[in-house]
Amino acid sequence: MNNRTVTTYPNAKLQHTEILKLNIIEAAASILQEYGPEAVTIRRVSEKMECPTKIIYNLFGSKEGLAKQLFLEGCKLLAAAFQSIPEQADLKLYLSDLGQAYWDFSRNHTSYYMVMFGGAFSEFKPEEESLQAIVTALQQVIIIITKAIEQGLISEKDPLLVVNLIWAPLHGTIHLYLGGHIQHEAAAKIIYDKSVSNLTHTLMRSDS
Repeated sequence: MNNRTVTTYPNAKLQHTEILKLNIIEAAASILQEYGPEAVTIRRVSEKMECPTKIIYNLFGSKEGLAKQLFLEGCKLLAAAFQSIPEQADLKLYLSDLGQAYWDFSRNHTSYYMVMFGGAFSEFKPEEESLQAIVTALQQVIIIITKAIEQGLISEKDPLLVVNLIWAPLHGTIHLYLGGHIQHEAAAKIIYDKSVSNLTHTLMRSDS
């Protein structure tokens, strides 16, 4: 019996379109990384892709549409970074490892980070879908914080509030470094690691 699956033309075309979109997003991200947000234009991306601008307009509609896809793709990468961290019984260590993953994401995917959290494109304002993608990306952190609350390790009862209490200072350190206010990466990392340590010590009960 022949069990071979056949990809229909419409499905093959759809797969090709999705691959093309991902390649265009990567091209835009590389331009953003190397030259900054002002360099990311439909024309510049089309030149890098060696394709007509019409193709990009057809797929994304506008620069804002391209920025949104960069945002959503960045959320997927961040979620994958968190999910790649092995779960640990020691929740303090686990939370520390997740903090390290966030730092690594900001260094390895700086272009995406600046689209998501740095306002790289003034014309793009995250709407409900984009904001929900951030929540999804942070789901692994929300889960670990919820577990810590349920185990009585954190006295605060609102997991999202705790996530924001952690997220805000960590993002602040990264943003100061990316903005040139902290000139050396090593210095920024020392501040970042100290912040992670202080936050886990402050939020979690000392007898945990």
